[in-house]
Amino acid sequence: MEALIILDWKIAAKRLHFSYHEPIEFLVTMKFVAQFEHMKAFAREIHFTLDDEMIRMAETANASMSNYVKAEIAALFGDNMFKERLDYVMVMLFVEERDKLNSSEDFLAFYRDKPASELVFHLAAAKYNDENMEWTKGRDWGAISKDAELLYELVAGCELPDQAEHAALLEHIRFSEEYKQRTLFIMEQFHRYAYMPMRDRLKELGEAGAVKYRALFDEQPERAIRDITKMDVDLVDKETAVHVSYFSQVRVGIHRDDREGHSNLVVIGINNDAFAWRNEDQETIERFLKVIADRRRLELIELLRHKNYYGNELAQEMGLTPAAISYHTNMLFDLNLIQLIRVDNRIYYELDKEKIAYYWEQTRRKLLP
Repeated sequence: MEALIILDWKIAAKRLHFSYHEPIEFLVTMKFVAQFEHMKAFAREIHFTLDDEMIRMAETANASMSNYVKAEIAALFGDNMFKERLDYVMVMLFVEERDKLNSSEDFLAFYRDKPASELVFHLAAAKYNDENMEWTKGRDWGAISKDAELLYELVAGCELPDQAEHAALLEHIRFSEEYKQRTLFIMEQFHRYAYMPMRDRLKELGEAGAVKYRALFDEQPERAIRDITKMDVDLVDKETAVHVSYFSQVRVGIHRDDREGHSNLVVIGINNDAFAWRNEDQETIERFLKVIADRRRLELIELLRHKNYYGNELAQEMGLTPAAISYHTNMLFDLNLIQLIRVDNRIYYELDKEKIAYYWEQTRRKLLP
């Protein structure tokens, strides 16, 4: 039986195809440069040191753009890594035709050709997803994305908690062509002045990361899949493209593609391994105590202690937005306290009770030697 389990992990590891996908890194780089201050704050919170080269790249990128472009990027992306705006629109478009988009120029051309009504539809979907609100009234998503009047009517009839956000969303929908040209302009400016100077270096780093992870997953398939991608073996049930992102540094992003003939997509940070396997020292125990000192995270752990939950289910149970759940689960991911598992084509969070017990024991030893 043990030999079969080991074989399952090896088979799963072989289904992971590590490579560098330039359009993804372009999207990731733009998002994190836009939200760089929040990224640095989050890194401090989880006691992780960002690469010096990445910091220099982000600072150089910001210095290369005018104050107007930086203000537009800040307005369209927001300042929070866990609240989705323009980045959600970009990701949804990339996922739609990712097999045909091989470069950042391909993505920009694809965006340029998209009807404005589809862009603002994805923006609305992001806003309501963040707030965990039902807004479509059972209407078909495909029909809504192609009917600007219907989209405006549905959004007008489902007010967001933030009135200013709701008013801005309605304005974007009403003037969808303006939204398209505005976002396209900042993408093109970012691409020309910020992304292009670091393009070759990002590819070099991403490709080196792909080679590193391929070897690591071949050598230690179970440990690597569990700790670096935060997944259970059942989630690797088909061929999966894995993009290794330098700018993400420490990250796991999963897109399951149920279309026949299409692989799943996973994005992992280039430093996921170093972060997952650093020594359990005094700093780690301090991070553990900080995690469980938060009432929301303690409640989340208590819920997962009894059963596994998926993201929206946790949001409803705790009265939080999916973005807030993402924030708190990232803190648990960083200590390997939870992992992702698949049940009936839905991704659930599973608590690692043994890891919790381990940290409790380490804490006891530190406090009561």
